[in-house]
Amino acid sequence: MNGESERGFIAIELAMGLGLLVFPVALLVLTLPGWSERQATGRVIAREVARRIVREGVCDEAAARSLGVTMAHNLGVPAEGFDVVVVCPGGAALTPGSDVEARVTVRMPAIEIPGIGAVGAWSWTARHREPVDRYGASP
Repeated sequence: MNGESERGFIAIELAMGLGLLVFPVALLVLTLPGWSERQATGRVIAREVARRIVREGVCDEAAARSLGVTMAHNLGVPAEGFDVVVVCPGGAALTPGSDVEARVTVRMPAIEIPGIGAVGAWSWTARHREPVDRYGASP
């Protein structure tokens, strides 16, 4: 009689075990593309900000942040989800042969559940260094 009362336990244990194994993996699979997308977005913004500053010939941090905000909006990253830092003498003309570095820090959601939102976060920083033309005329 004892054997008949435990017949359904294997099915329940199997379903719960699979749920405990599959659910975290499914969340990770749903979150990984977002990480890759934000990393690529950070790289693109850092590259374009550094190139724009070198092309303009003046280190303008406000213009760099403005470009970063515009690009992030166009690429689908929320404005509060990233930060742009430019490494060059602020407001000064760039020295031929020097480098301009742009750093873009992007917030990555630890786990993103579609329809519910993100849980936890960590940051990832993209850097791009662009050389100033050695032979170009300084402004």
